[in-house]
Amino acid sequence: MSSTTDKIKGYANEAAGNVKQGVGKLVGSERLQAEGKVQELKGEAQKTVGKVKDAANEAYDSASESSTADKAKGYANEAAGKVKQGVGRVVGSEKLEAEGLAQEAKGDAQKAVGETKKAFGR
Repeated sequence: MSSTTDKIKGYANEAAGNVKQGVGKLVGSERLQAEGKVQELKGEAQKTVGKVKDAANEAYDSASESSTADKAKGYANEAAGKVKQGVGRVVGSEKLEAEGLAQEAKGDAQKAVGETKKAFGR
């Protein structure tokens, strides 16, 4: 099952579980409320499975990129981050300045990944 399918089924089960719980409360059925809670928890678990699959795919994609691509992205993020920081300072936006600092750090990390891959011949 794809990550999107898992997440969609998760949202559907979570919603159906909430409805069952509401109906159970309305008609005074503890059994229906319990079934609804179980279904809601099943939905939450399915959404988590979908998110884990997304993360695994992203990690695989990242690991399979070449060292040159990682370094290029790193330099681009580093440069964009420095620009954001400067613009943030000029316009007085601490938030923009912080985003720029974070993006610059991300670029540094990407460059380091690229250098590591290069050292291992990737």
